[in-house]
Amino acid sequence: MQKIKTAAQTFIDAEVLMPSVRQKKSSMLQRFFLLTVVLCLISAFPYNAIAVNYFDGSRAKEGFYFLTYTYACYADETTDKNGKVANKDFGLFSAQEILRLCYYTPDFVATVVVPFGYTKISSLDQDSFGLGDLSIGAGYFLPVKQVDILPMLFVKFPTGRYDKEKTANIGSNQYDIAPMIFMHKTMGSFSIDAAVKYYFRLENNDTDVAPGDELRLEGLIGYNITEKFKSGPAVNWMKSRDRKQDGSRISGSAREKLSLGADCYYRFPWLSVTLTYLYDIHTENSPKGHFVQLKTVYRF
Repeated sequence: MQKIKTAAQTFIDAEVLMPSVRQKKSSMLQRFFLLTVVLCLISAFPYNAIAVNYFDGSRAKEGFYFLTYTYACYADETTDKNGKVANKDFGLFSAQEILRLCYYTPDFVATVVVPFGYTKISSLDQDSFGLGDLSIGAGYFLPVKQVDILPMLFVKFPTGRYDKEKTANIGSNQYDIAPMIFMHKTMGSFSIDAAVKYYFRLENNDTDVAPGDELRLEGLIGYNITEKFKSGPAVNWMKSRDRKQDGSRISGSAREKLSLGADCYYRFPWLSVTLTYLYDIHTENSPKGHFVQLKTVYRF
């Protein structure tokens, strides 16, 4: 925010004002700029920020599967629309425990996702804890032999705790409709997992703000170090449209994020475990930080 404050102060100093009036006007300008940044950041964390993992798009034996995702993300910096640092002390911390139940047939997949979490923004002295936004999804494997391709459709419901007077919220108070395509290919000791996701993000009725639709591309390469252990690099990219207020587009509010990291996977006789780490190397109108996730999969 230092660059924004300097620009505002330059404008104010150019006016011939009494000190008390100058201070009041500076405070109003700073609040306006802070509100603009915060509105972008509210949109930067849609529900259940689950990155693609090994075998997400692969066929599985028929039956029920129980998955858990334990993740934490921390971001001290926020960036403006040009990718430059806007705030070095934002202090965003978010942790979630996501419970997911899946049912597989040879071709059909159905799933329910229930998140619980905690979010804190230190610079605003705000936090939120509780149930997040529930989502359901279904998909069907395409009849292709060379590669597993799984188109799915997810719908997110605004079940999470939300307070329009706060910036730190577990829930988003708006629906998402998200078509996705997952792909998996094994080639000897190597594997490729990828996902294309598009989020139609609908309007928040309390604020009349639509966060802006998002396109997400996620990829992961794996190498079997042993029969049960594999690891490899990961890349995630997200690009959003501008936000809308009362149906009108807000120019310059689009978000972008490029993250690099790695996955490690280990298969036990009764479950599999995946550890994911991602670091944001470039962001626009978004927090910039670290993401760590531990995923487990149990088959009934």
